[in-house]
Formats: sequence, structure tokens, C-alpha cells
Amino acid sequence: MTLLNVDIDLLRTFLTVLETQSFTRTAERLLRTQPAISQQIRKLEETVGTPLITRDRKAITPTTTGLVVKSYAEGIIGLNDRMLADLVDAAPSRIRVGVPDDYAAVYLPQLFRVAARRLPDTEITCHADLSRNLSKRVANGDLDLAILTADPDTPSLHVVSEPLVWVAHPDFDLSQRPLPLVLFEDGCVIRDAATSALKKAGTPHRISHSSDANTMIITVINGGHAVGAMPRCTAEHAGLHQLSDDLLPPLPSVDISLMVRDRANPAVRELALGAIAALSPDDVTPDAVPA
Repeated sequence: MTLLNVDIDLLRTFLTVLETQSFTRTAERLLRTQPAISQQIRKLEETVGTPLITRDRKAITPTTTGLVVKSYAEGIIGLNDRMLADLVDAAPSRIRVGVPDDYAAVYLPQLFRVAARRLPDTEITCHADLSRNLSKRVANGDLDLAILTADPDTPSLHVVSEPLVWVAHPDFDLSQRPLPLVLFEDGCVIRDAATSALKKAGTPHRISHSSDANTMIITVINGGHAVGAMPRCTAEHAGLHQLSDDLLPPLPSVDISLMVRDRANPAVRELALGAIAALSPDDVTPDAVPA
């Protein structure tokens, strides 16, 4: 007889689906996407060779085999969680967090407060990079979690949408052509959105300044040297002058999301819950984030 190993993450997902009665709420609680939750349930059903749940409009119900799996899963998960709770070094000595430089000042302060409360003995190391690079570093295991601008081709947990805005010194001459721009370097989603909007509107423009540091971009804008484009939250935090909608072509919104390393330590998931609070400060407080 061939012995099979059941992934404990699949069992935890199965129990959470039964508890929440929702694939969407399960995804939010376990910091995954809804398609990933569906895939995990299918994988568990393939492992045991039979359906484990039935769904209708009112409830998600375990099948006869599902009840058996539920009973064993509760014991396995319980033992796993007790073991981790009993280990002195269950929390890693260091957690590596990635964030684009223009999001750092907005979202990291709240994240640090949550980390200080939940993981007081863990060192939090921060790494600034473009979102596209951060997602690769999480996937490669070089980072434990990252706050980033979502990429439709990369699975991540969508948390909040943020409109992009044009910013400039109040006395900046917007009639200049080509219009000078200050943006992040090549590979930045916001840079692509800004230049695409100007091209579509037929507005001549050029990149007069670029940087990988938000402080440098803000310095250029405050000096009256160029127009910038950034998330509204970043512009408001920096106190920059936002241009009215009729002066330049409209910009889209960006989706800010969270990526967590596969098989992350439970302490990393604890910090990720704090990241959700940081990303949605008006809707979620750290103490209200589901455990």
C-alpha cells in the first residue's frame, strides 16, 4: 500500500471553510486568494479520492467522508498548533518585509506598532524595491511578506484600491511641452500608468528626473522641477499639491495587495494580519483582525 502524506495546510483550509461557511472569508483569514482556497480543497479531495463538502445557497456541509477527515484534521491541527506554542523559538528571530519606497511612510508605522505588540522579540528587516521585484523575492523565499502594487499575473491578496493622482508645485507651469516628469525608474507600475495616460491624451512629455527613492521624487516636485504621479495616500502623507482632474489626463487606480511566502512561519502570518490592518486603517484595527 502506498502511503500518502496530507499537507497540513490543506487540512487547515478545509476546517476553516467549514467554520466560516465561505471560501471568500477563508481566503481573507488564511491570507490567500479565493482561487487558491478552491484549489486546496480540490487537492485534498483528490488525495482522499472522494468529495469532502457539498455546497448550496444556505450552507457548506461535510460529506460522510468529510466528517471523518474533519475529525482527524481537528486533532492534527490541534497538535500542530500546541507544538508551535510550546516551542520557545517558534517565532523566528527575524522577519523580512518588502515594500515599495513610496508606500513605506504610509503603511509601515502601523505595521511596526502591530509587530511590537505581537512579536516583541522578533527583528523586522525592511527592504525597499519595485513591486515587480518584491513579488519575485517573496516567491523565491528571499522575503517573508511584502506590501506591493498588485500584478494581475501574480497571485496575491487584494486589500485596498488607491487612486493615482498628479502632483506638482503650486506654481509649476503646466503648459510646458514636452511636460517634464519625475517618476520611479523603469519597471514601476505607476510610471507605466502615467506615461500611458499622457500618450493616450497626446500630451508631449519626457522623463526629466527618475529615482528609486521617494524622498528624491518629492524633492524634485517641491523644487518645482517636474510633475509627478503617485498614489493619493502617498501624496497626502507628503503634503504635496494635487492637480485638479481637468489639468492632465485621468489616471487609474492601483490595487495594493499583500504577498506571503509559501509555508511561512506562523509568526509571519501574525505580522501579515497586522499588514492588513495597516493597509485598511479606516476599516480594520489591529485588535479586530481575525486570528
